[in-house]
Amino acid sequence: MTDPTINKLLKERLPRIYAAGADFNDVNEVQRTVQSLEDWPYVWESIGQRYLQQAESHVLQDQNVSAGEAYSRAALYFHFGQFAYFKGAAVKQRLQLLQNEAYEKALPFLNSNASLLRIPHKDFFISAILKCPTLERPSPCVVLIPGADSTKEEFQTLERVFHERGFATCSIDGPGQGLTWHASKLCFDYEYPICSVLDVITKNPAVDESKIVLWGRSYGAYACLRASVDSRLKASVAIGGFFELKAIWSRMPESTQESLLYAMGLGPDDQSIQGVLSRYTLEGHLEKITCPVLVVHSGGDEVCPVEESIRTITCLRNKESMLKVFDEGNHVCDNIPHFVRPYMADWLVSKVNRS
Repeated sequence: MTDPTINKLLKERLPRIYAAGADFNDVNEVQRTVQSLEDWPYVWESIGQRYLQQAESHVLQDQNVSAGEAYSRAALYFHFGQFAYFKGAAVKQRLQLLQNEAYEKALPFLNSNASLLRIPHKDFFISAILKCPTLERPSPCVVLIPGADSTKEEFQTLERVFHERGFATCSIDGPGQGLTWHASKLCFDYEYPICSVLDVITKNPAVDESKIVLWGRSYGAYACLRASVDSRLKASVAIGGFFELKAIWSRMPESTQESLLYAMGLGPDDQSIQGVLSRYTLEGHLEKITCPVLVVHSGGDEVCPVEESIRTITCLRNKESMLKVFDEGNHVCDNIPHFVRPYMADWLVSKVNRS
């Protein structure tokens, strides 16, 4: 592999790929096989199709656990094939459809308490997956908000961290994310989509409506902070987010800019870019949040500088809100998930369990 674009892509994304659950040998195959960015989606798709065939073979043999694992890995690899790829919208959208189909097939085998939700919002539906540790009693629930080029299918390993601590998880594809992109593009006022999500899950008997929290990564961290004004929330965690998108736009990697522009439905030469970016701000908004917020950042964040989170924490009013910086972390601390994910989950446990 000599293509500098691919080398740069792997340098930026490889920790994230491993943190999401990719197999080391499968990643090695990608590195050996991909010669240019044009190869990227097709190599991941080929590996994903192998797991899909494996899953279907397991189903025929009533090997349900193995079927669920293979379907979910196929979904993850279809996702990797489309993320950070913007050379052809048709290819990207076809892989997103494949990842959705594979993960829906996985759900009955992965978690008997998993359900696919279609949450009404405005004139479209937000796609979400609710997984509950038990149906015998209501569980606290964490709503997981993806970044601009992330989707609910990428949260499989993260969800397990919360399930092990008794949380239900509700992973969503909001406006501009995953297949929801077709109906609505990325929005600056994410408090409204989350309001619709909360309207639905608070009525679910498996969810303790008094113990609902938010978690968001990258753009999803910004969205989480916008949505944290909702009084139904017990606490929130925002990792690797920004305070003001326009202020840091020029220093962001090109791949991040591409991801955000695609999610917004804009091209790189669109004359409205600067005006749209200026709407993505937390100015005058954070002061309205009443629940405690954990703001997490990394000292080596190459996408959103840590100063964005320092600015954020100074505006939060709840005295339990805090900033935690992991100096050795990359963007969203994907290179140290074994330290950071338990830290965030345990902090949320401490908030929902207090009287």
